[in-house]
Amino acid sequence: MKNLFLASFIFLLVSCAPAPEAVKQPPPIVETKEMLFRHGHQLYAEQNYDSAAIVLERAAAMDAKYVAPLADLAEMYYFMGMRGEGERNPERLRELKRSREYCIRIESLGSKDSDLLERLCELSDALNDDAAFLKYAKKNAEAYPYDRQYFNLGLAYFKVGDYANVIKTQKEAVEKFPSSPYIGGFYRQLGRGYMKVDRDQTAERVFVTGLQKIDERFAELKRAPSNPQSSEQHHRLVDDKIGILTSLKKLHQTYKAMEKLEQVERQLKEANASK
Repeated sequence: MKNLFLASFIFLLVSCAPAPEAVKQPPPIVETKEMLFRHGHQLYAEQNYDSAAIVLERAAAMDAKYVAPLADLAEMYYFMGMRGEGERNPERLRELKRSREYCIRIESLGSKDSDLLERLCELSDALNDDAAFLKYAKKNAEAYPYDRQYFNLGLAYFKVGDYANVIKTQKEAVEKFPSSPYIGGFYRQLGRGYMKVDRDQTAERVFVTGLQKIDERFAELKRAPSNPQSSEQHHRLVDDKIGILTSLKKLHQTYKAMEKLEQVERQLKEANASK
């Protein structure tokens, strides 16, 4: 009887004891677009491009106006496309096209950043989309009416065969930017524009003036203190000089101007040697 009473008492104590507290679960982590972007950006920095693309796309899908993941995706596909071998390699072109798609999405959100418009020009040109190249070259020149923008605009007009506007824009450029590193390019495109509208004599005069301007720029570079851009400017001027001389050679061959042709061939040889 005593044991029965003790067992009943223990049972009563146990049944009256407070129930153990339930283990609290941590609140679920709420995934945000910023969190996804940071993770995707880190994957991109680690060159884990496939995973980065998935995560960055998820971040972009959460907010159509969130520029940060779009910028990373545009830059990532641009890098992947530019490192690809073969100018018309299908995989390379797909990556460049993807890059342009993201750039277009950023531009559609109202961005007028010069670097973005430059990139859209570059990508459109690489994809042989001449109409798009002209579209973005116009936008860039309207927003940033500077020498590089004028050069691209002239090139874009040339590619679509609008030679009247090649002449118009490059005439404006040589007047506005006489000391530009693109000065040779302006004269080169201007002369080629005149050739396309059968004004060969005018083209020849333009080319001769262009060569003089290039030589003046060479002299200025020699006098100026050395800087990292000097080499780039020098190469650009040499390329433009070779381009102008090549066009002059064609004109002299057409009109059988043998003395001028001899002189141009000598200058071409010297220009090629200076590269």
